[in-house]
Amino acid sequence: MTDSNTAATDRRFRIGLAVSLVSLLLMGIGLFAVVSALSSNDANLPHEGTIEDIAGNDATDAPGDVAVADPESWPPGPKPVTIAVPRIGVDAPIVQLGFEPGTNIPDVPDTGYEAAWYDFNPAPGVGYNALFSGHVDWQTADGSPIAGVFYRLRELQIGDEVSVTLEDGQTIRYRVTGNVAARYDDPNVLKAMAPTKKDVITILTCGGAWEPNRYEENGGNYTHRIVVRAERVASAGVG
Repeated sequence: MTDSNTAATDRRFRIGLAVSLVSLLLMGIGLFAVVSALSSNDANLPHEGTIEDIAGNDATDAPGDVAVADPESWPPGPKPVTIAVPRIGVDAPIVQLGFEPGTNIPDVPDTGYEAAWYDFNPAPGVGYNALFSGHVDWQTADGSPIAGVFYRLRELQIGDEVSVTLEDGQTIRYRVTGNVAARYDDPNVLKAMAPTKKDVITILTCGGAWEPNRYEENGGNYTHRIVVRAERVASAGVG
């Protein structure tokens, strides 16, 4: 095989791997539903835009843009350490996560008050799509359900601010451009997680109704995923 063919094969493998990681993340998101829903119906699900708009904006599947989906093409950037969402009272530490040791299952935070940043997507601020998630609810030591870090994520509106502080002290500001609920198995949720052609963040949590299933690890799953997309504000400040 020629060097050019080998390089093309390697690139296709890396792109395919990136798509696979995004698919596996959707499985990991489902593991956030560890207690029964604090609200057990589909009321108050967000409709700020559509999941199709979020998934389709700046997609990387156009000819000539496949390099954006290549992890080796992502520039390095400082890691995020906190995320703040003033409208919903969030000012949370960020834990860097990847996959559970020895598996290709995305890890999840060990507490209900932390947000996760997944390091198999680009870091925030480098120009693509930084991926965050967090629990919608949690349970205390005695088993009582309490709100998780992103319990109120569904309340965000277009124009609301999200800020991410990096380990070098820089604070990057973003404005919400979409907040929607999609069925947990909607393929557009996967597309919304993929790298983009401009600097955005995507935040996910569970929502909708809790559907018990004794065959699942956590006893069931939520019917929906809440997907928030926010674009970087040009005049980002320094913390």
